[in-house]
Amino acid sequence: MIKKDFVEEIAKETGLSKSMIRMIVEKFIDQIRESLLKKERIELRNFGVFKVKKVKPKKGRNLRTGEQIPVPERWKVTFKPSRIFLQLNSENPEQVLPFDSSEKNEKIGEK
Repeated sequence: MIKKDFVEEIAKETGLSKSMIRMIVEKFIDQIRESLLKKERIELRNFGVFKVKKVKPKKGRNLRTGEQIPVPERWKVTFKPSRIFLQLNSENPEQVLPFDSSEKNEKIGEK
């Protein structure tokens, strides 16, 4: 699924215009990008956590020549899915997620 698909799906479900949804999605992505550039932790409840971690410098290898080359220290973005997200996905892949507004959402807590 690409950004365009998200916009179309949300517009269809909410009745709002695609241009309004596109602007909201863009602002949401911009906010995530800005927070990550500031190395801030982003927690989206029932979905997961984005973090920025420092990767230590290491020695790599040029696969063509076999020459050893230094790989400098860098920052990388990590994502850790929430326990609820993982649990729902592993127990029943067709189960409705907790942020779904459909009636099936009421069945999540039943067992």
